[in-house]
Amino acid sequence: MRIIFILIALISFLKVCVLAQEVEPIKIKTSHGILKIEANLKWHTLRVRSETSILGENCAITEADLLKLIEKLVTEKDSLLNEQTFSSLYLGRLVEYPWLATFLMRRAAESPEWQAEPGRLKIDSVNINGWVATILFTHPIRDKIDRLFRKCGYQVTGISVEKVLVNDVSKVELETVKYLTGKLPFDAQTWLILKKIK
Repeated sequence: MRIIFILIALISFLKVCVLAQEVEPIKIKTSHGILKIEANLKWHTLRVRSETSILGENCAITEADLLKLIEKLVTEKDSLLNEQTFSSLYLGRLVEYPWLATFLMRRAAESPEWQAEPGRLKIDSVNINGWVATILFTHPIRDKIDRLFRKCGYQVTGISVEKVLVNDVSKVELETVKYLTGKLPFDAQTWLILKKIK
């Protein structure tokens, strides 16, 4: 009886895996390689992935390429967004988006709530993940992405981050922030929170 239960559980798991893999990702070509959005039907989530054509090179995702990819997702005739309900779009690590990492570092450096020398918030009770998410939510890209998602009945209701990394600016490989000093947040696992509105 136990073996039958294990077999049924295994078959169910494999069906879910196959279903998730059957969905063709949305892809665009970039100057670095391929940028795509994959769908996980089991968890109702979307994920941005980049594949560089140069071995060992990290693929920086530009603002223009991200917008182009999302526009393709929302405007495709048989878009997944019309058939399914998704709760989030996982962007990945913030360092894959140098322009967003730069924005975060500059805002943190300007904030009276951040202490650059020790590299932490002034008030210990404030959650750094929530604080960083609030900063990223103010970036103009959020409104641009929201306008695209609204074309197919979704809205971006928030940004969620985890595992915020803080480092000395001199050790962060971003030319755009070399004039800053101290320890600043520069990386995090980042999600856009989505809500279906029609």
